[in-house]
Amino acid sequence: MSKASSLPDTKRRWRSPACGTALALAIALLVASGADAEVLPMPTVTPVPPSGKLPLSSAARAGTEYVDLEEVGYEEAEYYLTGVAPAITATGQTVTTAPYITRFLIRQPKDPARFNGTVIIEPFSWFGERAAGWILTRDYLTRKGYAFVGYTLSINTPPNDPKFPPDETGQSGDARQYGDIVNFDFMRRFDYPRYAPLGSYFDAGKFLRGGKPDPFIPQAQGISAELAMLLKSNLPHGPLAGRKVERVYVNTWAVNAQIWMDYLDQGRHQQWRMPDGRPLIDAYMTGKLAYGEVAGDSIRVPRHMPTDAPFVTIFSQSETVHDAIEQITLPPDTDQPKLRYYEVMGTPHLRKADLGTGEVEPMPYERGKPDDPRCQQIYDEPSELPFSALLDALDRWVRLGVPMPRADRVARDGAGVRRDAKTGNIVGGVRPPWIMVPSAEYWTDYETGCGVVYDTKLPYSAARLRALYGNYRNYARRFEDAKRRSVSAGYLLPGDAEGLEPIASPADFTKKAP
Repeated sequence: MSKASSLPDTKRRWRSPACGTALALAIALLVASGADAEVLPMPTVTPVPPSGKLPLSSAARAGTEYVDLEEVGYEEAEYYLTGVAPAITATGQTVTTAPYITRFLIRQPKDPARFNGTVIIEPFSWFGERAAGWILTRDYLTRKGYAFVGYTLSINTPPNDPKFPPDETGQSGDARQYGDIVNFDFMRRFDYPRYAPLGSYFDAGKFLRGGKPDPFIPQAQGISAELAMLLKSNLPHGPLAGRKVERVYVNTWAVNAQIWMDYLDQGRHQQWRMPDGRPLIDAYMTGKLAYGEVAGDSIRVPRHMPTDAPFVTIFSQSETVHDAIEQITLPPDTDQPKLRYYEVMGTPHLRKADLGTGEVEPMPYERGKPDDPRCQQIYDEPSELPFSALLDALDRWVRLGVPMPRADRVARDGAGVRRDAKTGNIVGGVRPPWIMVPSAEYWTDYETGCGVVYDTKLPYSAARLRALYGNYRNYARRFEDAKRRSVSAGYLLPGDAEGLEPIASPADFTKKAP
């Protein structure tokens, strides 16, 4: 790694003691990678004083992230995270170091004996401070005894927010729709006493992405790494006191997945290590973002892949179609480096269940193409089931050395995807039971132009259902067989399969066309 991307002398270099087998092995790993390993400064942690309100993004708050914490045996706490972190450009150059104060929420089993040794970390979304990874995998996480940490990476609202480039009117439509639920200003309006201290470095003139002001804060990588180091250090008075952290996984979705692509692409995994040479992060799972879509290079594999941690990308049908249209080449799966790429059909970029925190999203029939039959109904199938199964497979790859399954890629047809003439659905990819035995055509906004954040489906008519399956009993029997095949392939957990009901109902086989 060039010195241009190295951190200033505020960092401690990690150097080898004279003896120690574990450290010697760590040295060998680092030397082999060619990395100039560094130890970042340890941040400080302070409990957030109570303000009389639940924290923003609390799982105890009614909404998309809600979990009955008492019922699942979990507890939640909020902390300030204070430190000094590098400010890095989108091209990997460290410009300066600067102080920051942010916050994180931690959810963990009340009983330390239930903790499985793994912490999942995820930056909250720009939009409303939500954690998409938590929403998609919370049932799995709480069943298995993971700890979850969601943290804030945001800025004070500048005169021209880089998240919302202005249009010819001087303000973008996104700004009008989402401007009240982004940045520290939004958080302070929500609870000023709690979030007034928060702040991070930002300079729209010095930090660009794709020739425009970078919408990601330049300290994002450093803050994320320092948080991981804190959690993995097992400090006697830290937020996980009494629980031994053995592993830290990234599980981040949607726009903030770009942060971790940058982190890997710029070689931070090799550069920043624990004091004993271990990696800060033991596995990376990112999804639902077409990397480079915000701005910058449309790379799909980091140029500095880790040799000691898996990197897994999960695309919904939406991102899959995006890449097919753009004719972006996808990587092959490999076991060294540990790389997996999944395109999960029948899952949208966003479900109605993923949204909250006050914004109003139009339904597809309210804009775009109100008369297009493909734009009348969103699909809300349980995406959390295949995504949780993949997280479980990732965990087994790390802990047990059992490689994750390899999935077929989606079949492309020129600048697009190939659809089956009989079912109307895309060929290839990970195929949940509702795609193996479909009762609808599943479409994306890239194809329909419905003009909404949701993706949409066209349910089969009763006549089409009967032509495919004969009757509901046959359909349900085939759906059960599809569940068994999904479990066998590793894309559905047995416990989740038990509760998965067929998507179509008996009434759908007899309904009259509108």
